[in-house]
Amino acid sequence: MLMKMFAFEWRYFTKQPSFYVTSLIFFLLTFFATVSENVQIGGGGNVLYNGPFSIAQTLLIMGLFAMFLVVNFVASTATRNDTSKMSELLYSKPINPLSYQLGRFLGSFAVVATVFAFVPLGILVGSVLGGVVGWIDPERLGATNLSHYVTAYFYLSLPSLFVLSCFFYAVAIKFRSMMAVYLSAVGLFILYSISGQLLNEPEYRTMAALLDPFALNTFGEVTRYWTMFDKNNSPIELSGILLENRLLWLGVSVAIMALFGGFRSKVRLNQGQVKKQSKKVLKKAEEQLALQTENIPLLLNNNISTKSAGVQTSAHIRLRILFEIKQVVFSAPFLVLAVLTIFMLVAPLVDPQGMFGTPNWPLTQNMVELIAGSTGLLMMIVLAYYSAEIVWRERNSGMGDIVDSMPVNNITFWLSKVIAISLVLVLLYVCGVAVTVINQWLLGYNNIDLSQYVVRLGYLGLVPLIFTAVFAFFLQVISPNKYIGMMLFVLFLISSLTLSNFGFSHNMFQFANAPQVPYSDINGYGSFLESNHWYMLYWGGLTLVLASLTYALWHRGPAQKLKTRLSRVSYYLATPGKVTIALGLVLFIGAGSVIHYNTRVVNEYVISDDREDLQAAYEKKYVAQLNATIPTITKTHAKVDIYPKERRIEAIAELTLTNTSSQAIEKFLVSKPEHTQQWSVEIDGGKVGEVDTKFNTAWFVFDKPLQPGEIRQGRLTATRDNNGFTDGNNDFSLVKNGTFINNFALFPAFGYQSGYQLSDRHDRRNHDLEPLQRANKLEDKRFYNESFFGNGVGFIDFEATISTSKEQFAIAPGYLQSEKTEGDRKIYHYKMNAPMVNFYSVMSAKLANKKEQYKGIDIEVYYHETHGMNVDRMIESVKDSIDYFTENFGPYQHKQMRIIEFPGYRSFAQSFANTVPYSEKIGFISDVRDPENIDPAYYVTAHEVAHQWWGHQVGAANVQGSAIISESLSQYSALMVMEKKYGKEKIRKFLKYELDRYLRGRSVESIEEMPLFRSENQQYIHYRKGSVVMMALKDRFGEARVNASLQRFLEDFKYQSTPYPTTLDLMAYITHDATEEEKSFVSNMFEHISLYDLKTTDVKIAAVEGMDDFYDVTLTIDAALKRADGQGKETEVEFVDSIDIGLFSADPEDLSAKDFVLYLAKHKIKTGTNEVTIRVQGKPTFAGVDPFVKYIDRDSADNIYRL
Repeated sequence: MLMKMFAFEWRYFTKQPSFYVTSLIFFLLTFFATVSENVQIGGGGNVLYNGPFSIAQTLLIMGLFAMFLVVNFVASTATRNDTSKMSELLYSKPINPLSYQLGRFLGSFAVVATVFAFVPLGILVGSVLGGVVGWIDPERLGATNLSHYVTAYFYLSLPSLFVLSCFFYAVAIKFRSMMAVYLSAVGLFILYSISGQLLNEPEYRTMAALLDPFALNTFGEVTRYWTMFDKNNSPIELSGILLENRLLWLGVSVAIMALFGGFRSKVRLNQGQVKKQSKKVLKKAEEQLALQTENIPLLLNNNISTKSAGVQTSAHIRLRILFEIKQVVFSAPFLVLAVLTIFMLVAPLVDPQGMFGTPNWPLTQNMVELIAGSTGLLMMIVLAYYSAEIVWRERNSGMGDIVDSMPVNNITFWLSKVIAISLVLVLLYVCGVAVTVINQWLLGYNNIDLSQYVVRLGYLGLVPLIFTAVFAFFLQVISPNKYIGMMLFVLFLISSLTLSNFGFSHNMFQFANAPQVPYSDINGYGSFLESNHWYMLYWGGLTLVLASLTYALWHRGPAQKLKTRLSRVSYYLATPGKVTIALGLVLFIGAGSVIHYNTRVVNEYVISDDREDLQAAYEKKYVAQLNATIPTITKTHAKVDIYPKERRIEAIAELTLTNTSSQAIEKFLVSKPEHTQQWSVEIDGGKVGEVDTKFNTAWFVFDKPLQPGEIRQGRLTATRDNNGFTDGNNDFSLVKNGTFINNFALFPAFGYQSGYQLSDRHDRRNHDLEPLQRANKLEDKRFYNESFFGNGVGFIDFEATISTSKEQFAIAPGYLQSEKTEGDRKIYHYKMNAPMVNFYSVMSAKLANKKEQYKGIDIEVYYHETHGMNVDRMIESVKDSIDYFTENFGPYQHKQMRIIEFPGYRSFAQSFANTVPYSEKIGFISDVRDPENIDPAYYVTAHEVAHQWWGHQVGAANVQGSAIISESLSQYSALMVMEKKYGKEKIRKFLKYELDRYLRGRSVESIEEMPLFRSENQQYIHYRKGSVVMMALKDRFGEARVNASLQRFLEDFKYQSTPYPTTLDLMAYITHDATEEEKSFVSNMFEHISLYDLKTTDVKIAAVEGMDDFYDVTLTIDAALKRADGQGKETEVEFVDSIDIGLFSADPEDLSAKDFVLYLAKHKIKTGTNEVTIRVQGKPTFAGVDPFVKYIDRDSADNIYRL
């Protein structure tokens, strides 16, 4: 029987259209994903489309969608006898349950496996055909290797499909309901998403990899630190955590089927369920009849109703609404969805993730974002499911013809159902609000802003969802059955995600979409709500049209084809319906005209492809000016008038300029800033030529060339104005409260703008551009007199006069010389008393402030009145930083330090001369009450204060490695301040984060990883690797020695610009008087991409006879050192080094443990296996090599051995 049932299921499904349709869909999805340039396969960059990593990743992602494939084939097999009413006939004879159920299951599973096999086939055909036809860049393809496809399919996809098949088959057998299967699929998908968020921290990743039934996290853990070379060449191996995961879930699957697959129970009717279903159908029928007959005139008794038609309709609508709400809200699916919503929010709230694993305070703006982000997918599932169930309820229950025969207007059915589904959305949001408000209260956060929940969820979130619900109803009404309607809705969602790839990124083409309305506690909604109002009118008009058509096309009576119903649309619409459609069209066209005028006439809108073409054209036309000499500004007096309410700035900069080069300057490029309507550049003895409006660029031509060393006066003007509204590309620098803009964004720029170049090498090749050189070569002395800020940027004398509205204050670098009020304007005059880098900001806001004086230095923090939680820690960090840096590097050059909070539209802090703008999204809102967590507020503040030394006192030449001098040294400085404050144990936790981010960063490198001293503005190198390397350097050389080297380096290059220092200079200071072993260490860390593999494989402990509480501990340590090239190809090299060996009485990961270090000293470790014996007082429970993560080690977790 088993083989007969297997063959029957195979024949049954392979004759169904769904088999061929789903196979074609899975094939085409991966085929077009492979040949399309708008889809990134394998993460983009240098990863080959047909490499092992890309193939495996694509199969794993498609495996998530395969969940619904399994539901369609496997689960429907289990319920087919019940849904087709064949149970009574089939179960009249005895059937062997094992053979019967197993045969059905295996047959349907074989169908699923076959359909999914079209996924790797689509990749294979796409890569081969795309390469032959020319759809794919040849450099994105490697040699075709069938084993990559086969191993990925059998190791990753097939086991996951089996797991899903077992689970859904068991659910279907247990409940004999496709509804239960759908809900379990949705629940599984959501729970899987939540678990991925919860287990994303480093300490949980192994657990997440082991427990992942889809193997996405498992594969992610296996390939976490794979480089480009690994991703393109390393085959998928069934070993380690991947093998453990596959075996675990295969075992779980078999157990599920054995227990719940119906193998042991006789196949028979479920009498209880039959009776229950019969009663349920009867009850529904009675409710429907009662509902439709109420308020109908009793004509048989000659009772004449005196109610008007409008009153009757209102009564019908009211009753129908109550009925629909009862059917929806009190149903099992809704309760399941409500529980899922609550769980989706409770899970991330229980373990919130913030900067370095430190949670943020539960600000209402964050809670709203959490609700919207967590429930977005769920809401779409709700609309897809409920639109089908609600529209087709009467027909599916067999009551359709009876209900349709009642004298009830179509508007009654349509409106009641729309209100019911809208109520589902509202109640799910209410559940989310309840959970987050309770969370805020439990965490002691009392500034709960309920208006944000109302506006951001009720208006910005709910209104577009209701519009989408109306559209979903329209699709159901024009469909022959609910499944086609659901499929059309899913296709609509997919098209919404892909339209932008085909040039339709404007929100006028994305149904119910509008430009983002960001929120900030500082700036509120700013001016961003205005555009949303117009877009909602625009889509609301179209929704009125769809609603009217849905009403007119509503199913009534025996099944009618769409063509028949279309022919009667005019009759059903009548005058009210036609007026409604006319009104909708007026709104749609009128609001659309306003949107078009604002976003495409008043403001510029450029799609991504056109912008890419513009960038390429700009480079081709002007790239010859890349290294052209431009004037250097040496003195600036900026006069800036800020009008916050109008979002306008009128700015003038009086300049002194000079030619610092050895060549005369005849002309140079100038460029208009963004969002700027009027601008000018005036320099004595020259003028701006005709503006190239395509690129907003012009030539400035001198009448007489500017000679080397010659000084002239100049003037820049700019009017930055925001008129109307945009569709994206918002001006977040100039806002109603919290303006923050720097001089490069405010004034016209000099020279070729290299930041406008295309950076992706494949995009460059598509536009016939040469490979991009990210930075000038380290040894190229031509750029040693050029600052890392860019050509023509040096140290300046600075002052600024800023005016703003009287309720705000204005800040720029420098010392406040005067403050006065003229009418409704306040005017501030600042002047710097020492040279500063030509990089300054202008800010205007209404904020609270706290001021302290420390050792003659004024410390000020300006912050939003509800964000004062960490202000004292910031002030403490400023004090500690100034003390440490002054003592070890040199004096602080200013008499003040100001921190100013700005709106969280941008998440960073930035150090200008004695002034640090600081986003509300970091630091200010970190919840640092748990002493075991890293303190982001303290750390970020220390880092930005360190820039007053590294970046502002000493600059760097515009060559490779420049960011090491500004950023890596600032990282080191901040970490030393943190170590003094919190201890080495807390730094160990910080360095583990930094190491992980470096290793992950190199795995997605798009061009080439560079050694540390040649970093080409690669943040994962100069921030993350820089932290680890500098702390390792401190450990090897000693704090005093490293600081002395840095102090000499700073003293010798302080304010020097001819030349600026490079990392070659820095390394020379570091290695001065170093031993050969120390030089080798520095070379490994700075000059090479070195990866250590240190592992404690065994620890033996024995008590020392005659010595109480003394133990001999022998550690077996495996060690290796590999060097990688820029693509990640590794070569093992011999090494001998002195590395820490530690013995501990508690887990080094436990930051609450005190005095747990029993022994910590350096021992010679060489390539291969090492044995180290240590005598120690006290019995250790943990032992290991490099326990405080001072080396670049891809698996630092195996450094520690638990006894």
